[in-house]
Amino acid sequence: RSNSSKSNDTKVMSYFSLPAEYAFVARAISQMDGVGKNLDPEFDFISSAAPYLVEIKGADLYLKEEILKFFRNFENKITEFQTKIIPQWWKRQSDRFNNTFR
Repeated sequence: RSNSSKSNDTKVMSYFSLPAEYAFVARAISQMDGVGKNLDPEFDFISSAAPYLVEIKGADLYLKEEILKFFRNFENKITEFQTKIIPQWWKRQSDRFNNTFR
């Protein structure tokens, strides 16, 4: 590796600060995922761990976040419907109407 790419990496990494506990947890998760995939190639650590996250995080906080995600997604779909789907549909209907009387 060249010195310039190393210095660029150093500049980029200077913007990130990760507490040691998070680094250790990330390393442990990575190792558990690796062991699981060696034993079973179709192993998915996140799917396996998800039920326990509810216990650790607390069901009320987990449910609150999931509900907020659902409504944000729903709001995005409504916005997309209003800004893309309806205008396209309206244009097609208008074109059909205009073509009918030509």
